[in-house]
Amino acid sequence: MLHEVIKLLYHARCSDVTVIRIGTSGGIGLEPGSVVVTQQAVDASFSPMFEQMVLGKRVVQRTDLDQELAKELMQCATDLPEFPTVLAKTMCTSDFYEGQGRLDGALCSYTEKDKQDYLRAAHAAGIRNIEMESSVLAAMCSACGIPVAVVCVTLLNRLDGDQVSSPHDVLVKYQQRPQRLVSHFIKKRLAATGTLKA
Repeated sequence: MLHEVIKLLYHARCSDVTVIRIGTSGGIGLEPGSVVVTQQAVDASFSPMFEQMVLGKRVVQRTDLDQELAKELMQCATDLPEFPTVLAKTMCTSDFYEGQGRLDGALCSYTEKDKQDYLRAAHAAGIRNIEMESSVLAAMCSACGIPVAVVCVTLLNRLDGDQVSSPHDVLVKYQQRPQRLVSHFIKKRLAATGTLKA
């Protein structure tokens, strides 16, 4: 889908485009409901790269996000003190279960201790959340020269378990937090350009 969106932006002659992914994630060492602005997207081995096969060959791209955009989002977060927001690395995996060290999938070849050791190593490497989209988004947008950021709320602390236990109404409020932060950012950007009155 990213290919189609980027092609549409090109053919529509859009300029000064900024892309921000908002969504949910699993936290590492953060309370549920915390918001993470991604500083660097990393793979499951904690490396800042996205790997894919192109014409049978391994192609690796960096997963850099726009640092100025991340700083601007963090500045906007200071206007929303009712929920915690951190700037940190995000681990992007290609699998929801084993790729993220879960014990509750159909297959599992490791122990709780193995999982905890892995997640603690990720935390020590500066990773504060896990999701499945940031690396490809960062790689593609960077390759196309489009400033990109990732803003995700954590639904649980993976050091405490694999299952989301918060009630539905609480989860709905959590999921609105990235939206609130990014909409605040958009309003401030528009106000700064004179497009929207503050």
